Amino acid sequence: MENTGENAVSTKSALMAPYFDLEASIEVARTIFNQGGGHCTNDQLVHWLNYRSVKSGAYVTRVSAATSKYFGLINDISKNFSLSSRGKQIVAPVSEGDAASAKVAAFLSVPLFNKVFEEFRGKPLPAEQGIKNLFSNYGVVKDRIPAAVRVFLNSAEQAGFFSTSGDRSRLIQPSAIGSPQDVTFKEEVRASEVGNEIASKAEVPRVVQAYVSNESINPAILGLLQKLPADGAHWSKAEKARFLNAFTSSIEFLYPERDEGGLD
Repeated sequence: MENTGENAVSTKSALMAPYFDLEASIEVARTIFNQGGGHCTNDQLVHWLNYRSVKSGAYVTRVSAATSKYFGLINDISKNFSLSSRGKQIVAPVSEGDAASAKVAAFLSVPLFNKVFEEFRGKPLPAEQGIKNLFSNYGVVKDRIPAAVRVFLNSAEQAGFFSTSGDRSRLIQPSAIGSPQDVTFKEEVRASEVGNEIASKAEVPRVVQAYVSNESINPAILGLLQKLPADGAHWSKAEKARFLNAFTSSIEFLYPERDEGGLD
């Protein structure tokens, strides 16, 4: 990311705090998925997130929080963004436990947060002032500490680390539910939700397995098809236009036209 004054920590410190929490970063990934089918440009993303400019400090630091620098939900290659495998697990999960386990991984991928987790694993967290002192010891810039503590606590809650204790007193890693290879569907899943006219529910696992093994259906395409409403459901003109735009963008990105020397 370009230098826009993002000084969450001192330059001497190896531990850095994102300006935005996990849920705000997930929303960036979800926007790329819903609006662009999993891929977009810098100009597109700044518009979708309702920021005024790609040079906006808030925009730059929010996108930064979602990249591999912090939560690792999106890839940033020359200002062209795409969902990482972790981001796909969260916004387009296949099995029941995908999103939960990916959120845990996202939280722990922030070195500052991981260090706190390892230091206080199985022990009560200090009070908020104690966490502020801890962050100061870790090298977080003084005027950034209150915001860093807030982002840390919010992200820990959003990733499920406070679900076991029921409060913010202990960081306890939540149990993983299932795995990407443990694919199960509820009985009420309809064929239209995977975007094909499937003759029977018995055929659903075949389509899902194709997604899991990456054999035929791209995750971006399947995820969009799963967003289709049920047959006969109300779908506004604007909602339909957004879906078609995202679907068309995905098709054009995934299946570029072959140069045939100008022949029709």
